[in-house]
Amino acid sequence: MKKIISLLLAFLTLSAVFAGCADKDKKPDGNTTETQNGGSDTVNEYDPGLPDGFQCEGYEFVILNSNQNEIAGILNDIYVEYSTELDSVSEAMYKRNAYVQDTYGCTISETVDSSGVIVTKVSDSFYSGTDDYSLVNVVGNLIYTMANDGLLYNLNQLDHVDLSKKWWTQGSIEGYSMAGLLYYASSDLTICDDEGTAIIMYNKTVAEDHKLETPDEMYDLVAAGGWTWDKMFAQAKQVGTGGDNGDSLLSDGDKFGMIVMDWSYIGMMISSGERFSVKDEDDILKINFNSASFVDVLDTLVQYTKQKRTYLCPTYDGKFSEDAFRNDNALMIMQVTAHVRNSRDMESDFAVLPMPKYSEAQDHYYSYCPRVTYVGVPSTILETEYVGGILEALTAKSSEIVIPEYLNIALSERFMRDEGSKRMVEYIFGHTVYDPLVSTLCWDTVFGAFTSMVKSRSNMVVNIYNKYGSYIEAQIEKAAECYRDLAEKTNP
Repeated sequence: MKKIISLLLAFLTLSAVFAGCADKDKKPDGNTTETQNGGSDTVNEYDPGLPDGFQCEGYEFVILNSNQNEIAGILNDIYVEYSTELDSVSEAMYKRNAYVQDTYGCTISETVDSSGVIVTKVSDSFYSGTDDYSLVNVVGNLIYTMANDGLLYNLNQLDHVDLSKKWWTQGSIEGYSMAGLLYYASSDLTICDDEGTAIIMYNKTVAEDHKLETPDEMYDLVAAGGWTWDKMFAQAKQVGTGGDNGDSLLSDGDKFGMIVMDWSYIGMMISSGERFSVKDEDDILKINFNSASFVDVLDTLVQYTKQKRTYLCPTYDGKFSEDAFRNDNALMIMQVTAHVRNSRDMESDFAVLPMPKYSEAQDHYYSYCPRVTYVGVPSTILETEYVGGILEALTAKSSEIVIPEYLNIALSERFMRDEGSKRMVEYIFGHTVYDPLVSTLCWDTVFGAFTSMVKSRSNMVVNIYNKYGSYIEAQIEKAAECYRDLAEKTNP
């Protein structure tokens, strides 16, 4: 009966979409050393709340996981085989899985495939009526497709899963739910969302050469709320010489104030407090990038990027940009947290800063995740109690031992150059924005259009809306209609 109900509901499912940000209100104090998890490290703090005596009778929890190589080097492992050469984070993942297996009498296995293959496998399982997989971990635009095809289970109704717990990323839950339904989310089970969060890396050597602020002075500026677009572009202008050599070609002698990626326009708009999408009073998504405030802020950004000697936007291989920053030919680079690990051999020291505010009046610094994975549960599962219990136990244990290891040891002590960068990262991870129009729903359409603006340095938002607005609105309405119908059936 469970399977029949699950399959009937699944055919009606569409993915949840919305933009939100984490609800943590902690501001970046220059002296705080509070960890991401906060509070005392006690057993009860990470208790998954499973019933006394909960056992899974040998149930095999099968994970379909994305190949991390397709996520640009971002760590997204859930399952780890034991080895004497495990790094500290992988060892913590192994201990987490072993603990859950030993405590609850289950086995955990993993299949790694490209994201496209994962979608096909879950779809084949759905239409054949087989209970093959317990969990999927796949990039945002494709997990949206899976939910849209009715392949995922409503996490709000999954046995033993408590989405209010701190190990579930509240920003993603608020962002990707609609009409009380949620089919995928980010959590402490993986570190992919942390690895894929936008940051600013600030080259200390270049700053010294141009008599700019030291990293400590930059941390104080951030804590005081003064790290703004005005400040960032003013610093960039003092450094950059690239583009002034009389040709249009990049050379080793060029210097740049800021190096950006293809997603940087999107990242900057998110950092300003603007959103590409918002929700109405009925909790339904609507387009926001054509609003008056969004267009005004975008115009300001375009004017900044037209300044000579300020920006370098490479082709998306990113090679030149990374080399320029490593070789002290750029003051700043807009990257994701994973780039900190990838810069471990860089000779010059660097600071890690949040994306800047639009103005000092803004309450928080906000960061965008340009490419992350989300977890979802296939709608074909039969043993909902086992799947929900194991998922909750794994996620809680990951919050207890994996996330601290990643943040405090692997990331901070091994790759961060000072204590101030660690404090900045703790704050950044608490203010990540999940906007569906640039991560899941219509990701390719909106992302591609705004990427073209990066390269052309022009405000084409009106053209974007005129060209794609009706299509995007139709997709939103289609999803909303399905969610309204499904909400009525599941919450009579």
